[in-house]
Amino acid sequence: MHHQNAEISAAIAATLDLRRPEYRDMPQAWRSLCEAAYVASLPEAARADFLNRVTTQRGADTALRLREHAASIRAKVVQFLDRRNACMHPSATASPADAEAC
Repeated sequence: MHHQNAEISAAIAATLDLRRPEYRDMPQAWRSLCEAAYVASLPEAARADFLNRVTTQRGADTALRLREHAASIRAKVVQFLDRRNACMHPSATASPADAEAC
């Protein structure tokens, strides 16, 4: 299923809001999560541009870690949206077991 970037960005923002209390006494970890979430919320071309700048300014290792963290966040959000949409709009061939997974 293809999700619009705005939908993905909104879900990422909502997730950050929910997770903020977990990071109360960990400002560096929170900044790292926020930066990765920011990258994850960007359209593909903007993600590539941002990561190129990180590579130039902070090194390839940092950019790689950031890219991997952002990809993980984005994949989890897309998976959540896919499940949510499947539950809200079950197909005609959906089984009762599919409904229980929701």
